[in-house]
Amino acid sequence: MASEKKPHQYAPLLSQEVNHEDLESIPLTSNFTLDLLQQEITKWRRRFYLLLASSLICILTISAGSEYRLRTTPTSEFSCPIFPTNHGSVEIPYSPAPVKYVNKYLVGDPDTKKFMGEPRPELDEAWHELLDATLIRYTDDELALANNATSVRHKDGGYVGGLGISHALHCIKRIKQYLHPEYYYSHEKQDWKELYSHVDHCLESLRQELMCSADVNVYTLKWTRHSRFKPSVKVPQPHACVDWEALHGWMKGRASRFEDMIGPPDRLYEGLE
Repeated sequence: MASEKKPHQYAPLLSQEVNHEDLESIPLTSNFTLDLLQQEITKWRRRFYLLLASSLICILTISAGSEYRLRTTPTSEFSCPIFPTNHGSVEIPYSPAPVKYVNKYLVGDPDTKKFMGEPRPELDEAWHELLDATLIRYTDDELALANNATSVRHKDGGYVGGLGISHALHCIKRIKQYLHPEYYYSHEKQDWKELYSHVDHCLESLRQELMCSADVNVYTLKWTRHSRFKPSVKVPQPHACVDWEALHGWMKGRASRFEDMIGPPDRLYEGLE
């Protein structure tokens, strides 16, 4: 009598990846199959716990680093390459100037009294100090990074140039002097048409610069005794301001003079005499 053939029983290979749902659907017909399944379950448990441990280590490391940075960074002072940082796809021009920001209210500046009022030696000295290091020295590499810019050569190598803030401050000083011609321009003959043109240029430059770096801080209104019809402006939150002392110190370390420039070539003036 011929023996009846039993159907073959198949067990998954160890090299095959089996998930827990697949394991539950496989019939347990022998101790061999049970051993294979137990090995697969053990292997997946090891993988799970290894992944869990690695994730916890990464999370703890990142959290510790963030906590350390928050504890060691003053709340009123921070540094970043450019502010604001949410500039999207807009290209931020290169500048070698170190930028550090501080939070401050734009009221109660102790230097305000020096810059306001009638012309006097104290005011002139304040502006002289403020515009110190208007001209600074750049290296060849720095101007190459600044959109391959060119400038007047420095006699000791590199170039002579400046920062945008220096031009803006120069313009404010010019306008201030234009308001007091009897003090600043009475000692010699002036080309008033040229002087007016310079001041007009400064006003337009300042208009564009203010709109370019528009101040979007919130301001509010309040009634004061100065008027029953027009309230005064109040700024309830501090600005994020460039640390001027730090920036000006960097500028002074690179200060240049007109005497440091290499003069223009004679061919530039051919035919003008």
